[in-house]
Amino acid sequence: MPTDSAATRLVAEQGGPAPELDQLIANLRTGPGTDPRVAEQVAAAASAWRRPVRIQVTGRAGAGKSTLLQALALISAEETTPVDEPGHPDPTLDADLLVYVLSSALQPGDRAVLSRLPRDRTVVVLNKADAVGSRWADAEAAVGQCAYEMGMATLPVVSELAVRTRSGTPSQEDLTTLRRHTATTDPTFTLTAELFCSPGFGPDTAEREAVIARWGLFGVSTAVSALARDPDLGPQTMRQILHAVSGIDAVHTLLHRRYERSAEQRGGDFLDELARLAARAGGPGAGRARDLIEDYLSGDEALWTGLRAGLACPEVLHLAAGYPSPYPADADDAIARAQRWRAVVSSDMPATARRAALRAHNGYVRLFERMSSAGL
Repeated sequence: MPTDSAATRLVAEQGGPAPELDQLIANLRTGPGTDPRVAEQVAAAASAWRRPVRIQVTGRAGAGKSTLLQALALISAEETTPVDEPGHPDPTLDADLLVYVLSSALQPGDRAVLSRLPRDRTVVVLNKADAVGSRWADAEAAVGQCAYEMGMATLPVVSELAVRTRSGTPSQEDLTTLRRHTATTDPTFTLTAELFCSPGFGPDTAEREAVIARWGLFGVSTAVSALARDPDLGPQTMRQILHAVSGIDAVHTLLHRRYERSAEQRGGDFLDELARLAARAGGPGAGRARDLIEDYLSGDEALWTGLRAGLACPEVLHLAAGYPSPYPADADDAIARAQRWRAVVSSDMPATARRAALRAHNGYVRLFERMSSAGL
């Protein structure tokens, strides 16, 4: 990473307006370019950019929305009313990021709701995936079918197990109880909770009831299989196994990426709003608002914001998928990326894609200048 302070600011991922913008607002309010009206408009646009990304979790009644929220620890997310609650209006789904929770394979009611939601801002989670069919492969098939039909990212999860692994660890007593039954060959042993606790499988009925109350049928079934392969597994290792099979980490990772992308796209909207304010700021008697805003838009901070917004544009996401980081490795990498995006600008792709490519191109050109000290 370059040591030049301007380049450092250029790549500072602050998630919102940074010093150059604060200086712009100060200058518009009290500096040489005083224009209080425009200053307040810029400040309002900056506040809209600064606000946290809104997340709504929705779905039909009984889908497990609250449990999923608890598993993900999404404190700021909003849980909506059910989309199928009789006698009540449908919830308004207008957040930056939408999480639609299924509790079974896609149903007609789910299709109707999902068809009205924006694909690039919606993530579908098949909760209670362990209850779909008789094998995990059935849940994977349901996930694949939903992703194919709706064109939305879809993941399976057992959020109840994820909540359990966040709040506790299997005890040695739990593992001792399960080890007694690793040699059980009856395929119905872990088919239902009632069968697992049946007296027909031994005198430790109370211990098995306690274990399944703590870890659920899917957790118990997974733990028995794991212990059959390695009887020496300890509590912490078993907790890690159960947490992994819950599927919650994949959901968390996807939501984190979508959260960042939403913030980056809003950065692009913010730059568009500044450009509109600059265009309206001229005229007789106007201060230097237009010049000040245009200077900001051509500065390091705005170009980096524009670069990130360009890479987050849905129409060109596939073109940026190979980048390990938005930030180039060196000056050669920066100019190579700039040239690649320039080719997209000159292509016959849709206008939104070419505009996003132009933002990426301009940002990488500026990074090349800073990293190579070319000063072009």
